[in-house]
Amino acid sequence: MRMQPESASRAITDYFNSPTWNAPQETDVLATVMSELMREGQPVSSKELLIRLINKLEQEGDQQQLENYRRLLTQLMENSLL
Repeated sequence: MRMQPESASRAITDYFNSPTWNAPQETDVLATVMSELMREGQPVSSKELLIRLINKLEQEGDQQQLENYRRLLTQLMENSLL
């Protein structure tokens, strides 16, 4: 059964507006790293973000957090988000 475009659009909107939807972890990681750099007076540049994320990868022991760092690094390098 095909959904009507309006009902599909409404379903998508409801999903993202629901209290159970959470922003991707990568967004939180990026915000945290940028905040750390700004607090330390470092420039928030592509180079600094990549260096900081690689350093975090090398020191992290939590598998979920490692995966978050990997996904963010992949996104930054593939999509040129910076």
